[in-house]
Amino acid sequence: MLNTFSKILLLLLLPIQVCFSQLVPIDEAELSGMTGQAFVNIDHTPSIVDANVDFTKLTFGLEVKTSLNSDLLELGRYPRAGETNPADIRITDFALGHIDSDGKIVPFEITDPFIELAFDNTNGNENLVGVRLGFGGALGKLSGNIESLTGNVDVNVYGKGSYLASQMSCSWDPICSIAKALVGGSYGNDDFSAKAELIHGSGGSIGSADPIRASHIGILDNQALSMPSGSNFDNWLLTLFSSKDCSLLSVNTCFPLTNFKSLEIGNNGSPSEGLFISFQSQAVSWQDGSSTTLASEGAFMNIPNGGINVTFVEAINGIDRERTRYVDPYFGGF
Repeated sequence: MLNTFSKILLLLLLPIQVCFSQLVPIDEAELSGMTGQAFVNIDHTPSIVDANVDFTKLTFGLEVKTSLNSDLLELGRYPRAGETNPADIRITDFALGHIDSDGKIVPFEITDPFIELAFDNTNGNENLVGVRLGFGGALGKLSGNIESLTGNVDVNVYGKGSYLASQMSCSWDPICSIAKALVGGSYGNDDFSAKAELIHGSGGSIGSADPIRASHIGILDNQALSMPSGSNFDNWLLTLFSSKDCSLLSVNTCFPLTNFKSLEIGNNGSPSEGLFISFQSQAVSWQDGSSTTLASEGAFMNIPNGGINVTFVEAINGIDRERTRYVDPYFGGF
């Protein structure tokens, strides 16, 4: 007897009229007048890191503008040794795109989305070990309460020396007082900057990198602020301007991810390249051209250098959430 699925399939196929046609070659003159681009490109490349791994990538030639809201984005929920957060990536009230002050929807823009599969060929057996969903370019607001994040998220933090000086509480420390006077005076109108990444914000490992289920982002231990061009700071002062245990001259340098309710994805108004989310059953070095990104086992998010830029004011005080719905619980209705 036919099972239920077979009956349904047969029912769908019965009304179909099958047509046959012959393939006809196109001559050179006719072919030369045709132009176009493939909607889907398929590439197969070997890994430049692991001889046993190769990739199959399907790129869609699309330009997407979207406004998306979700109560919860949770990926990679399973027990993980040494971790208290339940999932690799957990963002509540997740949204892409926003609504501006005039009530206009400003979509999240995506170009050239792709799906990529990673295969491991060991002892003659080919196994699927990773799946990646990525974007050739991404631009717009990403909102949510980021409770847990696994991956590579590089943030450029920048701001004026005058603001940094205002946050320094030197008490009776003479060296700190000298540095505060320099930063707030001679270099008050100059820009200082630092690279921030996922970090341990508490405990015995405070100030060290935390790429797995992180809840904080900040400046790594012993990383110095970049000095304004042409500055004559001595080496001892450069050392003084290095973060240690999430503090730099009494200024906090580690921040809860939940402080950043809305983030601008993009590089100074241009789409950011290299944004992706992936899933791996083992560590995989995803590659884009000659560069690679090592993704750990589980769910992984990559936001490349220049993808997020925040000021010191925003990092220290947090970033408010943008409106993402016309009837929005964060803004009391309409």
